[in-house]
Amino acid sequence: MPPYVERIYPRSASEAPIKYSVANASAYRCSRTLNSSPGGLCFETDQRLVPEEEVCVVMDNYKPDQPGPERYRSYLTRIRWAKSISPSPNERFIAGTQIVACSHEVLISTGEERCHVCDLCGALMQECLLHGTKDNAQLCGPCHQHYCAIPDGKISECVERFLIGNVV
Repeated sequence: MPPYVERIYPRSASEAPIKYSVANASAYRCSRTLNSSPGGLCFETDQRLVPEEEVCVVMDNYKPDQPGPERYRSYLTRIRWAKSISPSPNERFIAGTQIVACSHEVLISTGEERCHVCDLCGALMQECLLHGTKDNAQLCGPCHQHYCAIPDGKISECVERFLIGNVV
């Protein structure tokens, strides 16, 4: 048995400006990502974060049409590890996080608002921001625009069946 746990996804170096907030904190702190994968983010921080703590990460350079972590506006993450990279008094840390949810809107981890996952892209959205299709699939704004651009006919019927889970 190896002395380490292998990663599910490979990391990609991606330095991007972010803002992050620990759960139940009202202020965001500025930072930057160091690398990312489809399952997690690694970023710098000026505070010690503890494993299992939830952190909301907001991308400063949101580009929904580009691949990479800037594809979504925000991520709800869970700290998996953190380590110091500089000595006191101006101690700096890097933290590795697991992505719990991602969204085209800024996620709030207070749990006060009801959320639902977009049936097409999987983004977590507040229910009031979702758009329903004729067979009640729930889509975020960008996915709903793509869905509405599909002409009526066999293709739109197949997409609708896919969205509601009836693909047989």
